[in-house]
Amino acid sequence: MVLLAVQYCAQPPLTRKFLDSRANKKGITMVEEIVKMGLALSFFLSCGKDVVASELHGWTLSSSLLLAGLPALLYATQGVLTYLGYQNTDSVTFNGLNQTKTLSAALWCFLLMGTRQSIVQIVALTILLFSALLFQGSLSLSGLFSKNVEDVETRAHTSFRKGILPCLAAAFISGLAGALSQKGVQMAGGKGRNPYLYTMELGLFSSISLLISMFATKNGRKSLSEEGGIFKHWTPMSIIPIAVRALGGVLTALVHKYAGATRKGFALILGLVMTGVTQSMIEGESLSADELLAMVLVILSSYLHLSYPPMDV
Repeated sequence: MVLLAVQYCAQPPLTRKFLDSRANKKGITMVEEIVKMGLALSFFLSCGKDVVASELHGWTLSSSLLLAGLPALLYATQGVLTYLGYQNTDSVTFNGLNQTKTLSAALWCFLLMGTRQSIVQIVALTILLFSALLFQGSLSLSGLFSKNVEDVETRAHTSFRKGILPCLAAAFISGLAGALSQKGVQMAGGKGRNPYLYTMELGLFSSISLLISMFATKNGRKSLSEEGGIFKHWTPMSIIPIAVRALGGVLTALVHKYAGATRKGFALILGLVMTGVTQSMIEGESLSADELLAMVLVILSSYLHLSYPPMDV
C-alpha cells in the first residue's frame, strides 16, 4: 500500500524529468508492458513450484483472451493517454484529475455488476467532480467560481488539450478496465486469478495490441522506420519512469486481489497528499489556493466514499 502511494507521488515528476515529450507514446507504453511482464514473471516464479503448477493447471489461450483481452486493450490505450497527461500537467493537477477514476469505476461497476452507491457516496462523487474542475482551472475561488482563462493558459506544465483531456479520458477508461480486472482476479474460476499471472496476461495482450496499432497506421510505420525507431529521443535514464510505472501496475494487481478497492483508495489519497507536500520541494512550485482546496476536497470525497457504503437491504 505504501509503495503504491509512493509510486503515485513519484511518477509525474520522474516522467517529465527523464522522458522526452517527443518520444513515441505507444513505444513507451509497449516497453512498460514488457517490463511489467518481466517483473510479474519473477514474482510469479518466486511463489514456488506448487503455486505455479496449480495456477497453470487448466490454463488455455482462449480463457486468457476472454479474461484479459479487453482489459489489456483498454489498459494499453490508457497508458498512452496517461504518458501524454504526465508530460503536459504538473504533479498535483495530474494526481487530482487521476482521482476521477473513482467516479468512472463507480459508474462502470454499476453498469457491469449492479453495484449501488449510497447517498453519501453520490455526494462524495459530486465533490470529487468539483475538485477536478478546481484542478483544471474551470472553477476558481478568486474568480468567484467562473472560468479563469488566463490561469488555465499560464499554469506551469499544464495544457488543457494535451494534458487535462488525456488525463480525464485515461481515468474514464481506467474505471472500465479496473472493473473488468477486479472481477478477473477475484472471481475467475471461482477463486480468482493469481495477480502475477493476470498481470503477465494483460501485459502480453497490451503489447500485441500496441504493436499492431503501430503497424496499422502511417505515422506508426513512419516512427518505426526512423533512426532509433520507438527509442528515438530516449536516454539511458528514460527507463526509470517506465520501470516505476510498471512496478505500480504489479502493485495495483496485488491490492485489487488482497486488499480491495477500499484500501487502494487510501493509497491514492496518501499519494495525492505526498505529491502536494513534495511538489514545491522538488519542482520549486508553490500551490495555489484553488489547488489546496481541491486537495482537501479530494481527500474528503475519498473518505466519504470509502466510509459510507450502501446499507444492506
